[in-house]
Amino acid sequence: MDKVKFEKTKAHQSYKLASGEGVPGVTTVLNLLAKPALLKWAWEQGRAGLDFRKTSSAAADVGTIAHWLIECHLKGLDPDTSEFSPVDLAAAENAEIKFLSWWDGQGMTVVGCELQLVSTVYGYGGTLDILTRTREGGACLVDLKTSKGIYDEYWHQVAAYGQIWNELNPRDPITKYVICRIGKQESEADFEVQERPNVAKNLRVFLATLEAFKAIKALK
Repeated sequence: MDKVKFEKTKAHQSYKLASGEGVPGVTTVLNLLAKPALLKWAWEQGRAGLDFRKTSSAAADVGTIAHWLIECHLKGLDPDTSEFSPVDLAAAENAEIKFLSWWDGQGMTVVGCELQLVSTVYGYGGTLDILTRTREGGACLVDLKTSKGIYDEYWHQVAAYGQIWNELNPRDPITKYVICRIGKQESEADFEVQERPNVAKNLRVFLATLEAFKAIKALK
């Protein structure tokens, strides 16, 4: 099996309706909301004499690598890790191990990874990390985060993804929503999973934000 190369310069995902009209992505819409945890982190970085833009980029790189390694594993692909630094690769592999330790005990089967979908009803797009089947056969959405916590905005994001799937698959709605927070430290405590059977309240927040996003865009 040929090794799969990491797409380091992968273009920002764009979403379009069947007509060719472009629509915003979920993360772009949610950037409209304040992120108190991110502001606090940036302040702490400055207090420590660090440039948050550089440390943020490094953290994102490790998280992106970990996400890619997990995707390769679930797709049965052989990743080429030769271009990564030993430090970044070790941190990313540690994150991957934590996820797989949890995954192996769930009895889930993969339906698809990195599914790019568009809502024609509401006019936005999103990329689902992992869509699975539970032991009971229900559709389950798993979202991966490499961060220090699971924040409300993550659930808004997951709810938005779920809405697209449910819109396109009304006879096969998502029965469980899962966020896996994968830390990059050695501590086993730095891994967290939260599950919810319903994210209707979070979806309302997202749709309200989407309306605000479109209204602001219309002013321009």
